[in-house]
Parts: sequence; structure tokens; C-alpha cells
Amino acid sequence: ACFGFLVRKLPAHVALSLGERLAVAAYRLGERRREITMSNLRLAFGGEKSQRELKLIAIESYRNLGKNLIEFLRFPLLTRESFWRLATVQGRENLDRTIAAGKSAIIFIPHFGNHELMAPLYSISYPKTTALAFPLKNTYLNKMTNEYRSKFGLELIKKRQATRHVLKALKSGNVVGFVADQDAGKEGVFVEFLGRPASCARGPVAIALKTGTALFFSIDVRQPDNRHLIIISGPVELESTGDFDRDVAHNTAKLMAKLEGYIRQSPGQWMWQHNRW
Repeated sequence: ACFGFLVRKLPAHVALSLGERLAVAAYRLGERRREITMSNLRLAFGGEKSQRELKLIAIESYRNLGKNLIEFLRFPLLTRESFWRLATVQGRENLDRTIAAGKSAIIFIPHFGNHELMAPLYSISYPKTTALAFPLKNTYLNKMTNEYRSKFGLELIKKRQATRHVLKALKSGNVVGFVADQDAGKEGVFVEFLGRPASCARGPVAIALKTGTALFFSIDVRQPDNRHLIIISGPVELESTGDFDRDVAHNTAKLMAKLEGYIRQSPGQWMWQHNRW
């Protein structure tokens, strides 16, 4: 709470610089998370990048996370007007056409750039917006995080009984966001990602196929001046052959290939700190 108060009092550029410095310190001091990060990078790029290059990507990823934290802690300062000084949207017309037709939409969102900015973007732009939220272990942090994310009216769905609530939201014509690029364990579908099989969440594609809902890929890309370009592509053309499991795998692979393209272009903007493989 005190740290959040501090970063909201500082000028934005000073607060972001502080976030970067703290993140670099976390990289140096946090051995376990650093090793996970480096292991992921070696698995993804070990055959094409040197150890020094991998280390530079890791540090850049940490610096991006540090800036993400600062931006998130400054959410209480955001207004519906000031948000647009922070972010620009490309491809909004793709989603607008679906919403204007009275239809619902599913948004696949990766941990890239600052994915937390999707909460204010979509809830400011589309009044009926819902997203899945995974609870944090710390009760205070969980409450604060949910308050910040729902500042502009975003409805949060907890993981428990999520499918039922997602289907209800889609039936009501909502935009439903899935931040779904992390390891999905045994429940996921295995597809190739960055050159090796990875367990990926079935939900976005499976629900889109079952309900006929349009599926969009949306990503935040941090710019050199620390503004954000949020891209809404789509709708994704989903292949449906009648073999449901095969279709889920094939179409999920298409989403992950799209993400891989962004990662290869700007690897330091993806969250490598999660044990992905």
C-alpha cells in the first residue's frame, strides 16, 4: 500500500525508472525465478542465440515486468480520458463489427507487453466485458488487484465454475477475455510452441467452437516511449472438421503461432518467469 502510494506521487517517468531498477535487482537476487527464466529462454532460443543474448532478453523481460507493476499500481490515477494518452488501439473495428451485430466475443490475451492494460481498455470500450481472474494467495493483494482491474466496470469470473459463468456471459452478449498463454498442465492441449510441445489452455478455442462465438487475438506491445499499442486482430478463422479434439488442437496451435511471431520480434516483452514447459 505504501509503495503504491509512493509511485502514484512520483512523475510517471521517475516511477517507471524505479520499477526497472527494482526488477533488475529481483533478477540478480531471485535465483529460483531467474533460473526458470533462463531455462525457458534456452529451450526456446538455445540453438540460435548465445548465452549473452539470452541473458539480455531475460533482463529486458524483468525490466518490462517492473514497468508493468508500476503502471498497474498507478491504475487509481487513470480516468476514461487519460487512458488514451497511455495507449493506442489498432484493429478495433474488427471487434466493433461483431459487437454492433449484437454478438458476443472471446478475446485471447497473452502475457505480453502489459497485458493488465486490457482490463481498462476493454471495460472502457465495451460496457459488457468479462474476464477470468485467477485468485492470488495473498488476500489483501487479491482484493486490491481485483479492485484495480474492475475499476471501469469489468466483471471478473473466478476459476471455480468458470465455464458456466463464461457461457452465461456469452449468452448475454459480453466480450469475454482469457489470459491463456501459460502452462495448462494435464488439462491442456499439447501443441508446438517455440519449437517444442507445450500444454495450452483449451478454453478459448473449445468454447468458441462449441458456441459459434467469434474469437479474437489481442496483444499489448510496449513502445520505445513507454506508450502502448494494443492490437485486436481477427476474427480468427476457426477450422471445424467435426473432430472436436483435433479442431481444438489445430486452432489453438494457430493462436500460439500468432503469439510466437510477436515473441520472436520482441522477446523481452513476454513473461518468461513462468515455468512454461
